[in-house]
Amino acid sequence: MSNANIATDQNPTVGKILPDKDFTVTEALLEDYYEGLRLDRGSFDLGEMPVPSMIAAAADNYFSESAYRQQRGHLWMRQEWTFAKPLQRNEAYVTRGRIEDIYRKRDRTLVNTAVTVTDLQGVEVLTMNHHQSFLLDAPVKEVQFRDPNKKAGRRKFIVPEGEPLAGFERTITLEMCGQYFHGDKSYHTDLKASKELGFQDVVVGGRMTMSYIGHLLDGYFGDRWFQSGQLNVKFTNPCWPNDHISIKGVAMSADDPTRESVFAWIEKDDGTIVMIAVASAALEDRLG
Repeated sequence: MSNANIATDQNPTVGKILPDKDFTVTEALLEDYYEGLRLDRGSFDLGEMPVPSMIAAAADNYFSESAYRQQRGHLWMRQEWTFAKPLQRNEAYVTRGRIEDIYRKRDRTLVNTAVTVTDLQGVEVLTMNHHQSFLLDAPVKEVQFRDPNKKAGRRKFIVPEGEPLAGFERTITLEMCGQYFHGDKSYHTDLKASKELGFQDVVVGGRMTMSYIGHLLDGYFGDRWFQSGQLNVKFTNPCWPNDHISIKGVAMSADDPTRESVFAWIEKDDGTIVMIAVASAALEDRLG
């Protein structure tokens, strides 16, 4: 890609081409993933556990090129993923990004960044769309959140009929956040940095909580997930250090008869919903 096509303005604009970047699945990255989430490496019945699908979230490192200069109150809102082939340990990949859309939702401005990950031969591994939100109209000293009991973030959905998945629970500590984000100081690991953005506590990263959903789906779908998975995640409420969360899912019938679907969510002890997700993978006999 020619550097002449890469925009240099500081604020995002629709159509802005982002620079190609390298991404490698290193052992250090895997160690911080498993240790930060307090997950066992485990194994599938058919052999060695593959690289976790959500490791690929680290390939989306376009924040500096896609974010507004005004970052107080910045939060993730949505993620959309499609998988084509599994990532491999110690393999290098290329990420390409483009700002696909900028739109409004209530009092927030959202930037939709489209990212494609390919191997070094140019074969597509996965695509993702990352919707990040910014408070631009009236930046506040302290970000206020609506009472979860009075908003859609508390459970307003009906759990679909189906077979419950074997979920799990975690209490996310500040130490876990630091490990997961490799010791980097940010509003996901450091209280001072979080207060500078208008939050009263460290905000557990959306990348981190989304990884728990990914772990649930990695185990349920197995190899099918890494070759054909589709995921749509909506973030509904922040997660804070020392929150105890439950990761749950239900296998349900899919609209597409060639695929199997799962509805998944993360819930706090008081019933507050952190995120909801709809995922699907091709049936075994439909894989290429």
